[in-house]
Amino acid sequence: MPLNVVVCLKQIPNPDLQFQITPDRKDIKRDALNYKLNGADEYALEEAVRLKEKSGGRVVALTAGPKRTEQMLREALAKGADEVVRIAFDEAAAYDVGKVPRFLAAAIRTMPHDLVLTGVQSDDLVNSATGGLVAGLLGLPHASVVTRVEVKGNGLEVACELEGGLQRLYSIALPAVLTIQFGANTPRYAPLPAIMKAARQPIKELSPAARSQSVGNSDLTRMATVGLHSSGMMCEPSPTSSPAPAPRSSSRTTRRWRNTRPMGTVRRRAPSLRARTPASSSWPIRPKVTTWRPPSPVRWTSR
Repeated sequence: MPLNVVVCLKQIPNPDLQFQITPDRKDIKRDALNYKLNGADEYALEEAVRLKEKSGGRVVALTAGPKRTEQMLREALAKGADEVVRIAFDEAAAYDVGKVPRFLAAAIRTMPHDLVLTGVQSDDLVNSATGGLVAGLLGLPHASVVTRVEVKGNGLEVACELEGGLQRLYSIALPAVLTIQFGANTPRYAPLPAIMKAARQPIKELSPAARSQSVGNSDLTRMATVGLHSSGMMCEPSPTSSPAPAPRSSSRTTRRWRNTRPMGTVRRRAPSLRARTPASSSWPIRPKVTTWRPPSPVRWTSR
């Protein structure tokens, strides 16, 4: 079954370099930094290309970043991607964990997608939140820390890594969002002819202002109401399911963690457990303490 795969990529500063902090201590100095493709996203890109080689379809590489990310996108073209899209977003210290997923989700809506792949985490911020937030905004099932992906009929069979080296198999319907774990495959090297061909291919550019208009409060509400299935997948609540419970009132007398005693009363200290025990009871039993003394040495005397 041919799949339209969208793989989300991120460009990060090379972690092998030595960083310097800016004077305001809010970011690192980015003037003389070298950038590279995020480590986990390399495995996601390789998994997308392998799925295309096995089942057919197309691979679209998507990123949100400044002009310098075009080098990363051309590298994705050389490794097997069919199309690359860049969302113009130039904010060096982008610490808002929800901003970039909103841009990505709005862009994915405009393109055909059967499967969305991301890396399990980024090497610079290590939030591990982009894949789950994109799935919530799109209302798609989601599986994290995926180590193996196989096409089974009209869906996928994925293996997710658990603690202690264990794995759990899931059957997930399409379209879906997966976050690929480190070591799920062996990323390939781009051959020289493919690199030269990728240098001439165009890069589609989107404006974040236009894309963010399609992501409103309704999408954030949907993301908040997405439930967690018993199998571990994120899924939309069914129409027959019970409505969400009403939020707790902010009144001081109804909140459980607030003080419910009337004003002016003195809080009495609860009696100890010993005081509530009847006097006739033998509990608690105090153990009898004995002191061990070594035996006196035997003295031999001669008569």
